[in-house]
Amino acid sequence: MAKCSLCGKEDLAFTCPYCRMVYCAEHRLPESHGCPAMQDARDAAKKKISARYSGKKQENEKTKSGFSILRNRPQSRRRKIANRFSQREIRDLLISSILVILVGISLHSAYSAGFGIIAGILTVSSLIAGGYWWVPVGTIVIFLTSFMVHEMAHKFVAQKYGMWSEFRMTQSGYLLSALAILLSVPIFGTGVVFTSGSRSLEQEGKVNASGPTSNLILASIALSVILLGQWLLGGVVYQWFFVLKYTIILNAMLGLFNMIPFQPFDGGTVMAWNKKFWAVITVALVALYILGNLL
Repeated sequence: MAKCSLCGKEDLAFTCPYCRMVYCAEHRLPESHGCPAMQDARDAAKKKISARYSGKKQENEKTKSGFSILRNRPQSRRRKIANRFSQREIRDLLISSILVILVGISLHSAYSAGFGIIAGILTVSSLIAGGYWWVPVGTIVIFLTSFMVHEMAHKFVAQKYGMWSEFRMTQSGYLLSALAILLSVPIFGTGVVFTSGSRSLEQEGKVNASGPTSNLILASIALSVILLGQWLLGGVVYQWFFVLKYTIILNAMLGLFNMIPFQPFDGGTVMAWNKKFWAVITVALVALYILGNLL
């Protein structure tokens, strides 16, 4: 059984046809889980009713106009909506960024005997006091950048296909972030990029694959810089080497976490769309993770 994206309850998996998230029987209806694509659900219902009672007349009006005004204006309006960030999305992105930074600080407790956010803050403070400020700054910046690139890749690819797409914090996201901050666990799940609109399985697979693929690209760039530095210069300055190595390992972990081949992870949709593509991306991420640890 899958877990409900809203309450976390294990139940039969009901996938909302508008936001594509998995919900339990209690929250399966759009109005029950506060579907972010509720307006699309209403628009779809209006179109069905309109087509039933005035389909022929509307078709004649489109034909007479010569410019298909009734058909083009809504599409233009949807493009404007799709290519902007709503106030709620900006708020959720800011909240998510703060939580990701706190998780990054908490992970620094690995350099001390304790764990959790308190140990992480003490470790970061001692590193700064000792002149190693670049360690927490570099790792936290990479942590935040990798997360944001992953989520924005989903958003922009979805927009490319004309879908509505926005980032949202979720109840499970707050819970996972709290666990990661308190227990110093590298859990990636503060929120979700919701998408809605008509699309094929291929388009949906590409939207879901874009996040892990972006992490693969970031890790590959970091590895290339290290290898080029060693080949051309005989080595890389230790500070840069440390940050680049962290970039490889972190992005490989983030990509692999999201390529788990089950819903609601990205890998579940990618696997349903193209098993070979899923296998190639997953193997590449595993290889990068191993290489990152061997450097």
